[in-house]
Amino acid sequence: MLFYKQVPESPIRGSTVTLECRYDLEGDRLYSVKWYKDGVEFLRYMPHDRPKIKAFNIKGLKVDVIRSTNTTVVLDNVQHSASGIYKCKVLADAPTLDEDADEKKLVVTETPLSMDQPPIGILGGSVRLNCAHNLGSLPLYSFKWLKDDKVFYTFIPRNRPPGEMYSVQGVTVDVSPLLREAYLSSSVCQTQMLQGNYSSLFLKNLSALSAGAYRCEASSDAPPFLTVQDEKMLAVFEQRDMRPHITYDRETYQVGDNVLLNCTSSRSRPAPKLAVYVNDRLLIDADVRTKVDTHPDGFQTTTLAATIPVRQHDVSRAALRVKCQASFVGLYEAVGEMSIPVGQHTGDHRAPYQHQRPQHSQPPQRPPHLGSISSTQDECLTKAMKILARAWVAYQ
Repeated sequence: MLFYKQVPESPIRGSTVTLECRYDLEGDRLYSVKWYKDGVEFLRYMPHDRPKIKAFNIKGLKVDVIRSTNTTVVLDNVQHSASGIYKCKVLADAPTLDEDADEKKLVVTETPLSMDQPPIGILGGSVRLNCAHNLGSLPLYSFKWLKDDKVFYTFIPRNRPPGEMYSVQGVTVDVSPLLREAYLSSSVCQTQMLQGNYSSLFLKNLSALSAGAYRCEASSDAPPFLTVQDEKMLAVFEQRDMRPHITYDRETYQVGDNVLLNCTSSRSRPAPKLAVYVNDRLLIDADVRTKVDTHPDGFQTTTLAATIPVRQHDVSRAALRVKCQASFVGLYEAVGEMSIPVGQHTGDHRAPYQHQRPQHSQPPQRPPHLGSISSTQDECLTKAMKILARAWVAYQ
């Protein structure tokens, strides 16, 4: 009996896998073909039965019976649980023809593509999009960059030229940071640069329209014809200070009064979600009114209005502690805090004390990641902010 079996060694999670078991019975009739995973039968082909193919439930395997045959088994949407030792067994009508193929190991791996970019950018600044990918021995068919599902750059090795740019609103690709020589600025040189660095791009002149979902996508040019992709959100802010601004209607309050409080976010795209806390107690939606305004330049602001009753048990050290938190699509949090005076007069009813902090569930965001430094003044301001931040940590 001539025997041949093929099992992909490292399929990608979520892909479709085809297992092959080819044989030559040398004139004898086929009785059955059986497939095993880790010693447990999961598919049987018997040409004299109806139906010919029968699949057995094994956790982690999704067999496509319709596309499977006497020589192939198709597994859909493979997950890590599909990893294991696979074997096929062929039996002919002649009792002497009963043969097992060698066992083959299959290990499901993660997608060979990962996109990296800062989650936020500053108006007029720049961000770098980087998409590391490794298709192994599979040749690259195409690579694409998209914003909100609109293609703005493609790279197809077989084309001449292989790279091509497309106009998408809010997207301006800056090729100069990747050029080895600063004076190379002709369109020809820029095209050549993009061909060699298609998986790493700089976006410059960020505006509100630059915000959105950015995606990189790589496709292979050989079976199993994989397409892998990753997507990240980019939010754009008008300025680095992203703390919401808090105001209230009077200079001082007494127990039993109501505080008419407004919290307004900084200008950004998209608009953040606002939440107000009184002594770390979240005000529920029934207690607040929220609206989002879109400005002519595309930036947005969120305004939250709340009526807060002053209760004795909420007052500590003659003040009501209020916090307004702005959450930007799960990417970043900016917090403004203040103590509203109760039972005493003050000349300023704005926040005497505010601070900003990154969301705990996300990696710390550092000012250099928010955009490029456009002037010496900005650089000095950034250094000053770092010094103040260290001083504040030491103070706490």
